Amino acid sequence: SSGINAEYGDQAINSMVLKDDVKVVTVTYGNNVALYDVTTFDLLRTHNLPCVVNSASLHLDQRYFVCGGEDMYVYKVSIETGRVLESYKKHFGPVHCIRYSPDGELYASGSEDGTIRLWQNCVGKTYGLWQRPDLSNVHNNCSPSNHDFVMS
Repeated sequence: SSGINAEYGDQAINSMVLKDDVKVVTVTYGNNVALYDVTTFDLLRTHNLPCVVNSASLHLDQRYFVCGGEDMYVYKVSIETGRVLESYKKHFGPVHCIRYSPDGELYASGSEDGTIRLWQNCVGKTYGLWQRPDLSNVHNNCSPSNHDFVMS
C-alpha cells in the first residue's frame, strides 16, 4: 500500500504541513524534522534538533526550513547539511507554531507565552516596515547587531 509509513517509535507526531507548491510534507516528531516527497512518499531527509520540535516550515526554495519547540528557540536549518544556520531565543515559552510567509521573506512563530514574533528570512534587507536603524548620530563603539531592526 502507498502512504507515508514511518517508524516513529513512541514519539507522537507534533505537526504535518503540506507545502503544496513544492510537493513536500514536513513532519515533526520528537527531536526530528522529516521531509517526504508527496508524489512518491519517499523520505527525503530527516534532521535531529536539540529539543522536542513542535512545528516546522519549509522555505519555498527548499534549501532550508525553520522550526521551533520546547526549548523556546527558533532554528533555521540547512536541508542539505542539517546544520543550524541561525537560532534565536526571544520567546518565553515553547514555540508551538512556525510558518513562512507565501513569498518566503518572513516567518512567524507563535509561543505558549502568548506572543507571535515576525522574523526576516534575510536579515538586514529592507522589507515592508523593516528598515535599518539610522546610526548617523551614534558616537560610541556600540552599534546594533545585524539582527536589530526598527519598525516605522
